[in-house]
Amino acid sequence: MTLLRKLRREEGELGLVSALLLLAAQAARDAVRAAVEAPTATGAQQAADDAIARAEMQSGVPLQLRLEGTFARGAALHAETSAQIDLASLPFIGQLGTITVHGSAAAPVDAYRSLIGDSSP
Repeated sequence: MTLLRKLRREEGELGLVSALLLLAAQAARDAVRAAVEAPTATGAQQAADDAIARAEMQSGVPLQLRLEGTFARGAALHAETSAQIDLASLPFIGQLGTITVHGSAAAPVDAYRSLIGDSSP
């Protein structure tokens, strides 16, 4: 059973939105942390994408990622994630719409590390 189905069954729409807010924030934090620990800027983007893929696989929720910043000593990278969820549907009325939740996180690239390769994510 996916996370979305389980939350809809147990907590209703409000619980689902709360869980998605937490998921988006956690996914952004994991993605930016993976990115700043990568050896190169290209590797940073791949590491962030891999972190998002793991979060999607665990939750069943499709996530979008935007990674920004400069991959250089002492600089910071910023990750923004978003997820869209359909709200409840009612018989004879149809779908009530969708809601988009966002998460963001930032982390510094270690000022004392040795960077090899390019310098943009």
